[in-house]
Amino acid sequence: MILEWFAVALGGMLGSLLRHALSMLFALAGPGWVPIATLAANVIGCGMIGALAVWSFQQSLSTSWWVVGARVGLLGGLTTFSSFGLDVVRVWQSGKLSWSLTLTCLHVALGISAVVAGMRWAESWAHQTSS
Repeated sequence: MILEWFAVALGGMLGSLLRHALSMLFALAGPGWVPIATLAANVIGCGMIGALAVWSFQQSLSTSWWVVGARVGLLGGLTTFSSFGLDVVRVWQSGKLSWSLTLTCLHVALGISAVVAGMRWAESWAHQTSS
């Protein structure tokens, strides 16, 4: 049990650092690109959690301490729903209602699509390696 807590803490730190690195990278292109960093973090994290969910379930490892650390810590630290909400509200408050609605739709559609894509990739990979 304690190992799981440490894995979540370490994963959360690493995921948060990755999220910050993405923000810094996109900020180099200009302040208007920062909401795209949040979108990228969410899409990457959704794809990764989809693949991890399938793989860990197939391997009967879904409750393993390091899988929980990766899922809850690393991917929880990387994905940024609260930042997404703040980005959308700030864009909306700046008078760009259509852009804030577009960002919302992109986050939801691409995030869910990335989960499905990650799951399909993991299922395909597992099928290829077992053949």
